[in-house]
Amino acid sequence: MSHTYEEYEQEYESYLSRTRSFLSSTRSQSTLRECERLLREAKRCASAMRGLAEVEDDVVRIAEASRRMDREISPLEGEVERALSEKREEGGGGTEAVRSELFSGAGSGSGVGGYEAPTALLDGGEDSDTERLIRDSESLLMESQALCAESEQMGASTLQTMGLQREQLINASSHLEGTRNATEQARRVLRDMRRRTLRNKIFLYSVIVILILANGAVLYRLIKK
Repeated sequence: MSHTYEEYEQEYESYLSRTRSFLSSTRSQSTLRECERLLREAKRCASAMRGLAEVEDDVVRIAEASRRMDREISPLEGEVERALSEKREEGGGGTEAVRSELFSGAGSGSGVGGYEAPTALLDGGEDSDTERLIRDSESLLMESQALCAESEQMGASTLQTMGLQREQLINASSHLEGTRNATEQARRVLRDMRRRTLRNKIFLYSVIVILILANGAVLYRLIKK
């Protein structure tokens, strides 16, 4: 089923809202990948909006769709790409740090064969603390995603309500314009009726005056005879 321009616009705003929500929260690899997917969907909606505007030959909407792609989607894509690059660099640095920590004790220490295991790997308490922090972070992330979804639903509902109110205002405006036209037509009809009545009165008064003069002339002739 084909969508209308307004429906694609609502989907576009929803995708961009979710993307901004993810970028404003903790930027993990998964959230950044989700941002990439959402931006692809937003670009698809913008392209569909532009296609519909070109079919309808609506210059304003064509320019608006192009502006959305250039000034809204492109900057967000650049920001997501930079964040992913930073994450990849951080991941590479972390791997090198773990390798150096694992092999740095090979030549020193009192372990078997002169190897001393890193304290961080043997300390169960620190591991449990780390796992607990990870679980807390994951739960916070899930709560943030739930709040984002709820906010998205509320925003979509608000946009739908505003769309209905806009249609009602447009209908009321069209009814008001029709009422104004009808009132103007009635005013013109009344003006024409007033002018016609005035002409009829002048004609009747003229006939009465002519008849009076004719009667006077007849009486004068009768008297003269």
